[in-house]
This record gives sequence, C-alpha cells and structure tokens, in this order.
Amino acid sequence: MIKRQTSAKGFAILSAASVICKVLAFIYLPVQAMLVHDSGNGVISAGYKLYAFIYALTNAGLPVVISKFVSERAELGDYRGTRTVFRSAFLLMLSFGILSALFTYFAAGFLAGWCGMAEAKLMFLYIAPTFLFTSVSCALRGYFQGRHNMTPTAVSQIIEQIVNSLMTVLLEVLFFNYAQRLHKDAITYTAAGSALATVLSAAASAVFLSLMYFALRRQRRTECRRQNYTGPTITSASVYRRILKFSIPSIISCIAASAIDIIDTKSCIPLLLSGGFTSAQAYALFGIYSTKYQRLMTLAMLFAAPLVTSMMPSLAAAKARGDYRQFTHIVKEGYKLNFVVVMPIIAGLSFLAKPILTVIFVSQNSGSLMIVLGTWIALLMTTQTIQSGLLIALDKPLVAPATLLIGMAVKAVCNYTLIPFSAVNIYGALIGNAVAWIISDALNQHYIRGILRGRAGTGRYMLKPCFASLIMGGLSLGFYSAINYIAIHVYGHSIAANDLAVLLTIPFGAYVYFKIMLNIGGISANDLKKIPMGDKLSRLLLKHQPQE
Repeated sequence: MIKRQTSAKGFAILSAASVICKVLAFIYLPVQAMLVHDSGNGVISAGYKLYAFIYALTNAGLPVVISKFVSERAELGDYRGTRTVFRSAFLLMLSFGILSALFTYFAAGFLAGWCGMAEAKLMFLYIAPTFLFTSVSCALRGYFQGRHNMTPTAVSQIIEQIVNSLMTVLLEVLFFNYAQRLHKDAITYTAAGSALATVLSAAASAVFLSLMYFALRRQRRTECRRQNYTGPTITSASVYRRILKFSIPSIISCIAASAIDIIDTKSCIPLLLSGGFTSAQAYALFGIYSTKYQRLMTLAMLFAAPLVTSMMPSLAAAKARGDYRQFTHIVKEGYKLNFVVVMPIIAGLSFLAKPILTVIFVSQNSGSLMIVLGTWIALLMTTQTIQSGLLIALDKPLVAPATLLIGMAVKAVCNYTLIPFSAVNIYGALIGNAVAWIISDALNQHYIRGILRGRAGTGRYMLKPCFASLIMGGLSLGFYSAINYIAIHVYGHSIAANDLAVLLTIPFGAYVYFKIMLNIGGISANDLKKIPMGDKLSRLLLKHQPQE
C-alpha cells in the first residue's frame, strides 16, 4: 500500500517545506535590490504578477481539486478509479500548460504593454516554457496529496526553490553584466535572467515528481490487481466533467485572488503619476509595495496553503463516509491551527519591520511603515484560503470565488478613489486590500455557518493567540534593541549588528509566544506536535513547565 499520512503529519511536512522554501526565496532579494533597486523590483514584480495570473487560469487550485477526487476513490477502495482520475487530470492540465506557454510567448509584447512596462517583454518570452512544467507538477502533486502522502509535494517544493534561488542569483548577475557591457537596459535583462531561473526550477520539480510517480508503479499495479471494490466505476468523461465543475470555480477563485495584483499592476503607477509623483517616485513606491511589503506578508501566510492541502483529503474522506462530526472537528482544528501560527508571525513582522527589511534588503530598507500597517491583512487572507478549501469540500465551490470577486470590485474602487491623493498614495492599495478581504471573509463565513449550522465559528480561537502575540511582539522588540545596542558597540557595524540581533530575536520570540500560549491554555502539547519541529519545541517548553 502507498504510505498514508494523517492530516497533522501532512501539515507538519508541508509547513516545514514552506518555511524552508520561504527562507530560500529571500536569498536572491538582496542581490536583486542592489542590481536594480526599487524601480527595477517594480518591473520584475509586475511581470511575475501577470505570470501568476496566467498560472491561476491554468494551474492554481487544481491540485486541491485532484486530491479531493483521488481521495474519494481511494477511500472507497476504487484504486483503478484513482488511476483514471490522475490520467484524465494529467492530460487536461498538460493541454492547459501548452496553451499557456504558447499564449505567453506570442503575446509577450502585449503583456508588457498592458502593464505599462516595456522592459518586461523579454521576461515574458523567457518565462513562457514554465507552464509546461508546472502543469505536470500540479497534476502529480494533486495525486500524491489525494493519497495522503505530502512528502513528494514538500520535497519537490524545496528542490524547486533551491534551484530557483541559486539560479536567480547566478543568472541575474550574468544578465546584468551582459547588459552593462553592451550598454543595454539592465532592468530588462535582469528580469529575463530571473524568468529563466523560474523555468529551470519548475523543470527540476516536474522531473523529481515524475521519478517519484514511476517509482511507485509496482505498488499501484498491486493495488489495482487486489481491488475488491464492486460499486459504480468512474470513466474519463465523468472525470473531465467533475474536474471542470470544480476546477472552474477554483480557478475563478485563484483569478479573483490574483486580481488584487492585476488591479495594482494596472492602476497603481498611473494613479501615482496622476497624484503628482514623478515616474521614478511612482516606480519606487510600487516596487516597495509589490516586492518588500507583499514578499514579507507572504511570511505570515506561510502555513495557510499547507494547512488546506493537508486538510482536503481528510475532509473529502469524512464527507464520503458521511461522518460530519469528524468533518466539523477537522474544520475547527484547521481554524485554530491557522490563528496559532499566523498571529505571532504578523506581530513579529509588525514590531520588527525595519530590522527585518534590513536583514533582507541591506541598505535598501525603506517601507517599514507599510509593513506595520498592512501585514495584519494576512490574517484575513489565510482565513479566506481555509474557507475556500472548506467550501470545495462541501461541494460548494462557487461561493468563495463569488464573494472574492465582490471584494475585488470594491478593491478597484478604493484604488481609483484613494491612490491619486498624494497624502494617501500607495497606501490606498492597502486600504483596498483590507476592505476586499473583510467582505469576502464575512460572506464566506455566513454561508459556512448556514451549512454547518453554526458549528464552525472562528472568533473564540483568535483571542488567546492575539494576546500572546502582542506580549511576544513587545518583549521581542525590547530584546532586539538590547542585543542590537550591545552588538553595535562590540562590532561597530550597524548592518551586522542588526542581522545578529534579528537572528537571536526570532527563537526568543517563538519561545516566549508558545510559553505564554501553554500557560494560558491557548495551545496543548499535542497541538505543538502538529507544527514544524513541534516535538522538540514541546519538550523544550514543557521541561520547565510547573507540574500540577
């Protein structure tokens, strides 16, 4: 039998991979910032936002849908059905990947012109083949996740990020130097180098997952040969119909989420220019918002996708059995775990915004106020991610995209109304983000409470993590300030002192937060074991815990 993991185990594996990937993702940012500064970051970020939008049209959300169908068939013992689901999904996604690659390549000039950044054309030409590899990876990840095995997904993500980080540094420097020697636009070629690194990393992930799938070929054949399922069989045609039924809402949801980036890419710079800012100022403000703020905010969202991915097979299995008590229990655990891990990250980023920016971007560290004011929006975004997965599991896939589209419409109004005011400027985009996610979350929760008869409330799970996070944030700021002061006087170098102080403050803050949570009953030792390195953390925290 193919190895099966629990939801908690799957979440821990995917969370650990997300942490590793996120750390690796920041490796190349200091190099990129030194090469092209905030204005160049704005161009590269705009290109990737359009790439992400096209990706959402063809890939995003589909692994969750595939895992749901695979998990349902496996729970019934229909292993031939799981094979049918995967083969049908693979062919469908590969077709989407080919179409996306062709469109991006031949429409590169149009895409660059649409976002108002001609420098991004070469980037789109280079990044087009990525879709061929991501379509393969998404289908394979969906299959493994549906079989309750998150390890291949986690390892493939780490491999992808390692290759991406290393190749981005190498290729951006090479392309930048090439442009300098030939007196060409450095931003254009640096962006192209970044795109080529993305292609190579996606290829590495697809190759690894393919090897993993073929390595289990004998086990799959054994399952099919010993199958004793006698219920209705599933056909490729029915798989296509079901995938389209669920994937279209899922893709719409991803498009709606990406719409924030598309709205900002299309509107922010023209609206800043209309507000009296120069072209250089507008590009720099957008670069700070799209690269520094949004990149750091992804740290707070680190665990939402792994949580939903690990929950989905268990939710689908519980629903297939008609076990709604277990279904509701999984939902509540998901909300609780989300708040427990997201809130301290938000607090840490808010209290230590400037020091963290300095660690990542060195002297290019402007934008801390934006981090302080806007990072809390990640709490709304992670809640919506869980709600979206829950609604898919409840066979209501259209609800989340519909509410998100409503929120995006309001977001666009906020952008066009607020950004032209010079006193508000790019912060108008933050306000629009907050309003959009509040609307979507409120509507989703109202609908979910109606289906589950009010048994999936979230409010009571927020209070203790919020209290512990605020205490942790204040103590961490004091700890950082003391270490930074001492280090400056010892080493005499402010950047090095800052980096050392931040690195020491992170484990200090984690210890303080979880210690407070244990003492106030916000988390149990069993809950701790569900997060990355939770076993070690549990032993450390409980070592000096007073015995009752």
